[in-house]
Amino acid sequence: MLHWFDDKTDAQLEITSDFQWPPRATWIQVVAPSHAELEFVAKHLQVPDYLFQDVSDEDERPRLERDGEVALIILKVPAPMQEDAELRFRTLPVGLWLLPQQMVTASAHPLALWDELRSQRQRGKILGVQGLLAEIFQAIARDFLRALRIINNEIAATEKILRHSQNNNEFFRLLALNKSLILFSAALKGNISVAQQTLRLPMLGQDADDLEDIADALIDLQQARDMTEIYASTITNMMDAYVGVLQNNISNTLKIITAWTVVVASPATVASIYGMNVPLPLQDWTYAWPVLMGGGFLISGLLFVFFRKKDWI
Repeated sequence: MLHWFDDKTDAQLEITSDFQWPPRATWIQVVAPSHAELEFVAKHLQVPDYLFQDVSDEDERPRLERDGEVALIILKVPAPMQEDAELRFRTLPVGLWLLPQQMVTASAHPLALWDELRSQRQRGKILGVQGLLAEIFQAIARDFLRALRIINNEIAATEKILRHSQNNNEFFRLLALNKSLILFSAALKGNISVAQQTLRLPMLGQDADDLEDIADALIDLQQARDMTEIYASTITNMMDAYVGVLQNNISNTLKIITAWTVVVASPATVASIYGMNVPLPLQDWTYAWPVLMGGGFLISGLLFVFFRKKDWI
């Protein structure tokens, strides 16, 4: 799907044999393009084929490449997953092809990022290629911060559940959140490096507002990176703590079972001794049985008191 934009127009492109490329288009948006659309964009804007291959690879790393007056930028953005998915969030690459008066943005999937930028552009809040580039960095930083707030809320909710029930599902949920944070950390480090390089691009000129906007986005990205590291450390410490709690609970349970087994087995042990078919002392005494049973229960009582003082029962 292709869209083109200038300061007043938002239109979807339909490729026909007599189509004329819009001379005023400053932003061309390419989302999950067909083969014909790829050829069309490559022909009119000299977009390299590998740009669309890169944005289709979820493992692609953020980077910036310059070639004269044009530049290629790859960034990573967060994307939510289904509740029952292995990951809570994943990171997807987006590509930016910067020309002196135009920009091509490319992604393999529809993203909320593009909808937000289109809405702002329609309200006249984004003008020019430099302004669009600055707003893309800011929008990506906002997306990461929003995703991190969601993850933080889910960590807190999971912690409350684990306080009452050590359920395997909650541990797997923490594991999924931690995997997302690892992806965030790698993506943010790459985005920060690209933002720092972008500030030195000659095509940005000396527009103080755009440079300041990118610098602000860089600060937000650094904040998101720091938050990611804190949340990842929190999850790791939480899982380690609850593993220790589980091991302690198992040890306490085994200790209680062992103590009760000793207490309950004492009378049976005494009785079993006098159940053997061999001569035993006091076996002909009239009160041997009640005395032996009383002695067995007395031993059980003493053992109970002993284990109770040791806090084993």
